[in-house]
This record gives sequence, C-alpha cells and structure tokens, in this order.
Amino acid sequence: MFKTPILFFGILALALMSIQPVFAETERIEMRVDGMTCPFCVYGIEKKLKGVAGIEDASANLKTGIVDITVNNGNEVDVDKLKKAVEESGFTPGEIKVTATGSVTEYRGYAALKVAGSEQVFRLVGKREHGKEESLSKEKMDEIRAATKNGAELITVTGHIHAHSDYPPALSVDSFTIK
Repeated sequence: MFKTPILFFGILALALMSIQPVFAETERIEMRVDGMTCPFCVYGIEKKLKGVAGIEDASANLKTGIVDITVNNGNEVDVDKLKKAVEESGFTPGEIKVTATGSVTEYRGYAALKVAGSEQVFRLVGKREHGKEESLSKEKMDEIRAATKNGAELITVTGHIHAHSDYPPALSVDSFTIK
C-alpha cells in the first residue's frame, strides 16, 4: 500500500541529489608571484594564501611563478587581501587572471558581471592595464548582450582583474563563452 509512494520519493530524492548547480561561480584564479626560488617559498606562499578568508586552496608552481587559487563557494574575490598575503610572505604580487561565470548586469552605469552563487560583481572593462582601462566598446557590449540574450543566459568571462577603492574589481574581457 505504501510501497509505491515510498519508492517514488526515494527515486526523486536520489535524482535531486545528483543534480549539479547550473552555475560555476568563480572558477579559477591565477596569480603571478615573483620571487619564489625554492620549495620552501612555494610552501610559504600556499600556506599564507590558504589563510585568507574565503580561499579554499592555493597551489603554487615554482617553474611558472603562477599560483592557482580556489575560492570557497559563495565567497567573493578580494584582490587587496590576496596581494597583501603575497607581500606578507615576502614576495611580489603580479597579474591576477580570473575565470568566472555569471550574468551581465549594470553597476553604477558600467557593464558588470554578477558572479553566480555569490555577491561578487566585476566591472567589465576593455583593457587590462590599471589606470589605462577603458569601458567596453559599444560593439563588444552589443556582442555580449546579443550572445547572452540581454543577460538571460550565463556567461563565462576570462580576464585580468585589479582593485578599485570605490568600485568593484575591474575585469578585462579577454575572452568569453556562453554557458
């Protein structure tokens, strides 16, 4: 008598547990770190970055000078905290490259990426050089809007970021794909 509903809800529960979220949040952060010369340097920088709030993991490559950083789900990327952790470790922070998925929106009149699953917002810019950045060209913004059906579809953007005191971090649009 109760076997059919129990079986149905059991199968439904298993199906729901296997569903993956449709967003990927901040997928990857690569940070160049200058000054690493030995395995102890790698250990020190990894340990310091793992201690930054919201950072799940950090893996440094001595040969390339690149640190791959994983952010905990739902957390924001704080560029200043990442740079400070590197400096406190005795190294020099360099470029930070991010791959993030979200929806195209507007922030204070600028095109922005609202990262799925968090409160993170990146202001989208056309050039990666701090101080020489420019807003996205009308053509590039039109291309992004058309590709995302005016923000209805998720977009994955890869680019370099840098912090601003009065705005969210700027993210150059080096490339993008639609999810």
